[in-house]
Amino acid sequence: MKWTEKCILDLEHHNLFEDDGHRRRFYDLLDCYFDKPFFSKGLCKCMYLAAWDTDHFSVMLDTLNSTLIERDFHLNLMKDQGEMYQAEAHDDRDRASEEMWRLTNSFISGQRYDPSALSDLEVISPESAYTIKRALMAAELIDELPPISRR
Repeated sequence: MKWTEKCILDLEHHNLFEDDGHRRRFYDLLDCYFDKPFFSKGLCKCMYLAAWDTDHFSVMLDTLNSTLIERDFHLNLMKDQGEMYQAEAHDDRDRASEEMWRLTNSFISGQRYDPSALSDLEVISPESAYTIKRALMAAELIDELPPISRR
């Protein structure tokens, strides 16, 4: 079984897709970018989160297409954009967006995400906390998958 198939089956088995659109967008991202030299488990986690809705899916597609065009195989463009979006959300005092970008940045950089802000629902909406918790659950499953093999 291919790595991508195992990934999708594990996430489906644990009911981590919110709906058919979430599953389809995630599959489309995996299908398009799995064979690229910059694909990693961290990027896969970002893809799961970006596939949550069409707006973030579009941002991810634009970023990954730019990454291909610029031959940025270390995902520097994605890291820079994520840090910029996180800083903008901080400046706008949009804590929910800031936390989402902090999570995304932790996935792409391979750093551990500190979920302590999730307990403060006055700062983060219940919907955002739910999305982050689900993404963390998906991230654990992705980490448990075997090493990436493109065969």
